[in-house]
Amino acid sequence: MRSLLLLPLLLIAAAPARADWTPLSAKALAVLCHATDTTKHAQCLGYVSGIYDLQFAPKLPSGVCPPANLDAELLAEVVTAYLDTHEDGPAAEAIGQSVVRFFPCGTGAAKKP
Repeated sequence: MRSLLLLPLLLIAAAPARADWTPLSAKALAVLCHATDTTKHAQCLGYVSGIYDLQFAPKLPSGVCPPANLDAELLAEVVTAYLDTHEDGPAAEAIGQSVVRFFPCGTGAAKKP
């Protein structure tokens, strides 16, 4: 019984530290999104879609109106256009900024990056 109580502590102590993890950069995301390799492009689509869902799917902020036909490919195109014209930084932040800038409400057309 006593060994069962110690097992979780041993597993925690044996787990590698995660201090070396860094967020994906905008430049690294741009490389994935521009890739002709289908696996790398799929990584772009998955990352962009996941961050979009986390930032915008629960409730769109005021002033943001994505089109009804928004899908992962269109979203990746918008994000890539933003990435190509802006400084490097956190990829997640760039995704949020691209959505806010390209899909404002009431203009009838997307803004330029």
